[in-house]
Amino acid sequence: MSTVPKYARGVAIVTVNGADVPLVCTPRAAGIISKVTGGLQNALNSLIAVDYETVLGIYCAGSGKAPADAEQELFDFGITPMARVLYQYVMMLLNGGRTAEERAADDAAAAAKPGNGDAAPTADAGEPAAS
Repeated sequence: MSTVPKYARGVAIVTVNGADVPLVCTPRAAGIISKVTGGLQNALNSLIAVDYETVLGIYCAGSGKAPADAEQELFDFGITPMARVLYQYVMMLLNGGRTAEERAADDAAAAAKPGNGDAAPTADAGEPAAS
């Protein structure tokens, strides 16, 4: 049974057979996926091609499950729908665990803060001014 995934900062959550399975965005997961697929761009291409071994490997890397435990869950959810979820998950990994919308919001917030390069920095009390 396939359900609509939920995306939050650092995690994509899929519901498989009534249980929530978090796919956690970590540097370790990104490294495993990159190593297994020969790079994160190759991971994305393999997900588009719905390569079963890639779908299973990325699901295992994100969920922390062993392949033997994950295979039936993957099959029950649906291989193609899971490939779509995992594509978004890999994109989140590429954006530091954030969705594209979260990254854009973070970038906008950072640009609005003082000290983003718009004005010359000021010296703190007790700190000499730059010359």
